[in-house]
Amino acid sequence: MKFARIDMLFLIWALPLLLPVFIYGHRKRRKILSRYSSPKGLGIIASDANAGRRWIKNGLILAALGLIAVALSGPLYGYRWEEIERKGIDIIVALDCSKSMLATDIKPTRLDKAKREIYDLLNMLKGDRIGLAAYSGTAFLQCPLTLDYNAFHIFLNTLTPDMLPVGGTDIGEALRVSLSAFDERSKTEKAIILITDGEHTGGSNPVEAAEALAKANVKLFAIGIGTDGGVPVPESDGGLKKDASGKIILSKLDEELLKKIAILTGGAYVRAAAGGMELDLIYNTEIRGKMEKTTLSGGRRQVWEDRYQWVLALAMLVFIAELFISSKKKGIMLIFLVMLFNASAYAGSIRNGEESYQKGEYEKALKYFIDAQLQNPDKPEIFYNIGNAYYKLEKYDEAANSFKQAAKSENRQLRQKALYNLGNADYRKGKLEDSVKHYEEVLKLDPNDTQAKENLEFAKKMIEQKKLEDQKKQEEQNKKDDKDGKEQDLQKKPSDDKKEDDKKNQDKPGEKGKSDINDKSSDEKKEKPEQGSEPEEDKGDKKGTAPDPKPDKAAENEAKTVQTDSADKKPDNTEGQRQAERALNRLTDQPGKAMIPAYQKRRVEKDW
Repeated sequence: MKFARIDMLFLIWALPLLLPVFIYGHRKRRKILSRYSSPKGLGIIASDANAGRRWIKNGLILAALGLIAVALSGPLYGYRWEEIERKGIDIIVALDCSKSMLATDIKPTRLDKAKREIYDLLNMLKGDRIGLAAYSGTAFLQCPLTLDYNAFHIFLNTLTPDMLPVGGTDIGEALRVSLSAFDERSKTEKAIILITDGEHTGGSNPVEAAEALAKANVKLFAIGIGTDGGVPVPESDGGLKKDASGKIILSKLDEELLKKIAILTGGAYVRAAAGGMELDLIYNTEIRGKMEKTTLSGGRRQVWEDRYQWVLALAMLVFIAELFISSKKKGIMLIFLVMLFNASAYAGSIRNGEESYQKGEYEKALKYFIDAQLQNPDKPEIFYNIGNAYYKLEKYDEAANSFKQAAKSENRQLRQKALYNLGNADYRKGKLEDSVKHYEEVLKLDPNDTQAKENLEFAKKMIEQKKLEDQKKQEEQNKKDDKDGKEQDLQKKPSDDKKEDDKKNQDKPGEKGKSDINDKSSDEKKEKPEQGSEPEEDKGDKKGTAPDPKPDKAAENEAKTVQTDSADKKPDNTEGQRQAERALNRLTDQPGKAMIPAYQKRRVEKDW
């Protein structure tokens, strides 16, 4: 047997301190009761005043408290083997250890502040390998890539400017040494975090070193410490470093160079503030958020089984035994028994449901989760488990309803998971807009959730694709309607031509006798000039040209269309115009034709 928190066993030493309290309470009780009766009459006045029973009750209470202390220590008994794998990114921290890093403009010193920021970075790492390169005028690998963060901490803690034989700041050499620390055969994403406070003073070329990083797909994230104006460089004897003329040397930050080499590799540059160096922002947003994680290690590990439930159950039994001694507390004892039974049944249903879910028996898991929900109907965690089971059974409506209930939890992490799965369920149901909304809510809770980002982009693309497909279907339907309209017009045109021919035959003067014309009144002749005859009083003065075919003209308008032999009129041209008008009037409308908009070149005020 082992203990996960063995220090909690010290609580057992506090139990003897309760013994004087029990003794004082016992004596105080006897003193109060002695005021009302003699010692012989106490058994009659108070049935539970028996001293032996009370000491047994106190002993049981102490035993139960001792068992609770053992349960808090986390007893472990038995173990199982578990397959594990670690996914992460290879990171090299290149730390400037020049003498200027001992400047105290950042408390306590720039170097100590940088170390503390790197310590905090270690606590944020999630399965990533990390290494350490130290540099000034030269560079060397202080700690190779490792998953042993404690070893890295030891190497980092020993770094001082005195460890490096050459002064100055050779950024190019630092990048070269950092690049050589990576395994070229590894497909893991790689990143270098460069921390410096001065300009490049070495003989190497930082730009060429950055180009080599870019070719090797290594991203550089540079952190600049200091100011453009510069700060004095402290000496080991407590003075300030001076040049040959006696002037104090100022170490200035070359931000332009750091920005340039970071951009060349696809990384970023951050100016460190007095409060921090933004290492957490670089790691969570740039490295962990954008770079792909690769499996770094795998294998089996021994997982001990936690058996605190056994000890805690024994403590509860001791408490119940203490209640049995007093006949006045039977109701309380029954309440404890019912609560203990319900808690055990609830835990058993949850455990059986999780085991069935892991085995792929989703129907059975759903049954266990629903049984647990009957005992605790408002617990968001149960709604979440039920939603997962429904989702695996492809019952997306029921899954979505369960995830909505789980999303009401006050637990931020559970609410994030429920909203993410709710977005997946809505996507399966075809509700793309709702899924986009839920993914956006997930990113509000955790902007670094890469899976939610990928699902959000995919759902938006599917929405755009659906819009394009609907637009294409609408255009095809419009084309089909236009085609049907044209076919109907073609079917109508022969019948219209036939009617026009019949009308022409009716207009010929020779087809009908003059008796028919003379039977009509002079008013009818004026209203219908298209019958091919003219009023008798006009026949001697006008030429027999064809009349205007428009049936809605009055007689006086018809007289205007009849041309005379005057010198300024040309009968031949007028006859051609009339024939053209007849041809135009015979054209039929064709509905359904698309109007072509008049496009013209757009003019803008600023076209650069």
